[in-house]
Parts: sequence; C-alpha cells; structure tokens
Amino acid sequence: MKLLKLKVPKTKNRVALVSVAHADDVLLFCGGAITTLIKAGWKVTVVRATNDRWDSFNLDESSSIVANTQEFNSAMATLGVSKVIDLNLDTDRLGDFSEVTLRSKYIDLIRDVKPYLVITFDPDSYLYEDNEDHRKVAVSMAEAMWTSGFDKHPGERPGKIEPFLPVARWYFGREVAMPTHILDVTLQIDELVAATSLHETMLVNMARQLWLKGQTAGISLDKFFTNVSTDVSFFSAMIVKKSRQKKAKSKNFFEIYRVIDDINVLTVLSELEEK
Repeated sequence: MKLLKLKVPKTKNRVALVSVAHADDVLLFCGGAITTLIKAGWKVTVVRATNDRWDSFNLDESSSIVANTQEFNSAMATLGVSKVIDLNLDTDRLGDFSEVTLRSKYIDLIRDVKPYLVITFDPDSYLYEDNEDHRKVAVSMAEAMWTSGFDKHPGERPGKIEPFLPVARWYFGREVAMPTHILDVTLQIDELVAATSLHETMLVNMARQLWLKGQTAGISLDKFFTNVSTDVSFFSAMIVKKSRQKKAKSKNFFEIYRVIDDINVLTVLSELEEK
C-alpha cells in the first residue's frame, strides 16, 4: 500500500501530547513530526514515563537521573517543546508496573493537556520491539485515549475531572507493522542530529553496548568508543540518519507512522445533523 504524505491537521485546537518511555525516544522516533507541528504553530507537551536511572556508563543511579533529565530538557527546549512532564517511574521496570495505574496517569494528562493529537508508540506494532517499557507505554496510552472520555472513568487524582477525547493519533515504532503515512524530514535532519547530540549520557551508553558486542565477537571497538566518549556528534548523526533512511544510499530521510484520525467521521455526522 502506498503511504500517504503526513500532513499537519487543520484545526483550531493546535495542541499535541507526545508520550514516550525514555528521554531519547522523542528524537530517535518522532522528532521530525514534533518540529513540523511546532513550526506550524502547535503547542507540544512531551511526557516521559521513566527516569532513565540505568541508562548511563560509569555513573551512579542518582547522577544518571540528573544527567539524563537535564539533557532531555535541553533537547526538548532546542526543539521548541512547550512543556515537559516526567512521571519518574523506574526505567526498564515498567513490565512490573500496573498497566491500569499507568493508564490512569495518562487519563489525567489527556484531560489536563486537552490535545487534538497524541503521538506515541504503536500498541499493535511490536515488530522488532524488545523494550518492555515501550510496549507498556503504548498499550496504556492507547486505552487512555478512549477511557479519558468516560465521565465515570477515574484518573489518579481525587475529585471529578471533565472527560476529554483527542481526535487524532500518530503511532510510531521501531518498525511500524501497518504504516499509513510518511513524513519527509530531510530538511530537518541536521536539526534532529544536533538535538540528539544533547543526549550525551545515553549516547555514550549506547556506544558502550556496541563495544560490549564487539568484545563478544572478538572485534575491537576501542577507538570507536573513545571517540564517542569524547564527542557524540558523529554517532548521533549515524543513528538519527540510519533510523530514517528507508532505502540504502537514499539521500532523503523519512519518519513512518500509522495514523488514526476521526475527523472525517465527525464531519459526516455533523453534515447528517444539519439535514
């Protein structure tokens, strides 16, 4: 099936909520979509589920939390994100965290932020996905996007909160199983690389994982790891471009999404009401 060109929705409610598990998820998966929305005048709120306390090399947990949070905030500010929200759940432990509790947190956020559009992991695209944090965020947010509209569905906070429902969803993943839309981010790629480079702590740890695999395979990556530890920019360019380069040697870069947008259904119902 030919993928459609992803376009910014035409609406007066130009508010988007982006839900991710980790600090670097935004730029590795959907940074192009976010910058496109922001440049079109949208207000974007990003919610990070975990504290990324283990995503570092040669740092203790508390230092890792501080470093990753500071770098996350800097990266989001560089993109022009309006607001950042941290749920501060333990990283790589969401598999043991209650899906219902996480859903309740997202219900509150949806009702507070009142987004027209939600961007998050695809709950149905587990292809090549080995991160349980990503899966838990995907499933919990997917359910929250309809339960937030029930007046008897509680969030976490006490007291009555008026129900609210988003209209559109843009789902991303490591490999979206049934994609519908494509976004050309070629003109934004340098901007995405620069912002990703701000995640220095996570990039060094990512390079360390490759170094460890090299040790297992008997391949020396000492120079590579030393270079990344000194300057992450070339490694940032490598992973940002690779994740968006769908054809070998292609000069263009793309983000792929599965889009669900109820605006057509709402329009038809409105037209019927007028008859």
